[in-house]
Amino acid sequence: MSIVKFEPETRRVQLTGGATLIVSLPKEWTRQVDLKPGDEVLVIPQPDLSLLIVPKKMVKAPLLESSINVTQDVSNMDHLERVLLAHYLSGYDLFKLNFDISTLNLKKQVKDVVRRKLTGVEIIEEGRNTLVIQNLVNVPDINIKDIIIKLVKTVVGMIDDLKVPVENGDGSIAMDIIERDNEVDKFYWLLNRQLKRVLVSKHALSLSGIQDPRSIIEYAIINKSLERAADHAVKIAREIVNLENKYVLLIPQDLRQSFSDLLTKDSAIMNNIGKVMMERLDTKEVNYIIDTVKYEIRTTTDSLGSSLANYNLTTQAAASAKLILDSIYRIAEYASDVGEALLNLAIEQFS
Repeated sequence: MSIVKFEPETRRVQLTGGATLIVSLPKEWTRQVDLKPGDEVLVIPQPDLSLLIVPKKMVKAPLLESSINVTQDVSNMDHLERVLLAHYLSGYDLFKLNFDISTLNLKKQVKDVVRRKLTGVEIIEEGRNTLVIQNLVNVPDINIKDIIIKLVKTVVGMIDDLKVPVENGDGSIAMDIIERDNEVDKFYWLLNRQLKRVLVSKHALSLSGIQDPRSIIEYAIINKSLERAADHAVKIAREIVNLENKYVLLIPQDLRQSFSDLLTKDSAIMNNIGKVMMERLDTKEVNYIIDTVKYEIRTTTDSLGSSLANYNLTTQAAASAKLILDSIYRIAEYASDVGEALLNLAIEQFS
């Protein structure tokens, strides 16, 4: 996505009709946007009291298209997935993948990535050695705060449901939590795409719900922190699935209950994060969330970690217990990171 740069030009404000102030538009700019006499423009007041002028015909931007040649250079699916996500994040709406004989086997995996990770993106055309993928979601229609609230609710649901397999080793629920990470990924990549878009378009910024451009950094931190919190929920679920029936035999019941109690606190903290976001940002409430993690959760996890030696655990059980306990604390820590970003947002609202 290229950005045209122009040198600042001075224009003198003139009076017309006895009361109306007018100013002429730069000739080179009107040529670049193909503005003609009689065309309409949107004049959008900005928070800093400047004005944003957008040709009305540009409100619905043309589709950005790209072509990806899937050769042996990107025959590794991990590499191809990164290239695909990079195009999505860069704002491309339509991209055509061209496979050669050595990479045709990747088509099915590409379709799986599109299904699992990209919101509003569909395969609209498929040939023997081609795939055409299109983004069907109009970015300006999506409010950034709405995405984050949905992301918080998804993560809270994962943490809440994780308590059951942590207590009784239920592998089916653990697998369901692992699969729900796909929903988190969808929100995560969608929000990343949205944030990149508002960075290069003041018009998109004005429609995004963000009042202050500085907030973009904080929303990016919140997005990443929530995604990492979900990753740690998945990490715990995977450990339970991998241990299968041995999990209940290896980890004593009272230790499993302690893990579950800590997850209850994680869930409450994350749920409070969502409430703060839905309401007016309250610095007192945000500081309470951060202090809970810093003092209460940290003290409890440290104490429980020190007491593991008293359980006479096998090497495998001790490793699993430490992994689960560490991830439980990491979830709370990432919630604290979200809290700090929210605190910054609260301060920015009044500065």
